[in-house]
Parts: sequence; structure tokens; C-alpha cells
Amino acid sequence: MHVRLVLKPRARPLHVFQTKLELVSALRDIVIVQRTAVEDRGVLHRDCSLNNTMIEDDGDGTNGLLIDWEFAVHIDMG
Repeated sequence: MHVRLVLKPRARPLHVFQTKLELVSALRDIVIVQRTAVEDRGVLHRDCSLNNTMIEDDGDGTNGLLIDWEFAVHIDMG
């Protein structure tokens, strides 16, 4: 599990996208994050909503983020 303590904003809410391409790319990233969490770790977020999706500007472009994993659960993939 990766935990990050944020002292100053690193991302902006998904609804504050700057271009349609940025929005679609961020949504793609968020879907990939959830799929990877489920398939590789057996973890389901369970609270994927507009309030928990962000766009991070990393200097090399933007990435979609899925935040607030406190309601996530482990699922049995067997």
C-alpha cells in the first residue's frame, strides 16, 4: 500500500479539466488504476466518484488520480 501525506495541493479536481483530451486521458488513467488494483492486488476502491478523482500536473503532462482509498476492500479473485 502506498500512502501520501499532502501538505500542499499537487492535483486539481477532475471537473477542472483544461481540454477534452486531458479529461479523457485522466479518465483512462483512473480506469487503469482501478483495473490494476483489482487484477494485481485484489483491491476494489468502492468510492469512485467525482470527489475522488483528480488530475495531477507532474511537469511532464497530466495524470488521472483516484484518491481516498479508505473504503477500499480486498476481494477474492478465486
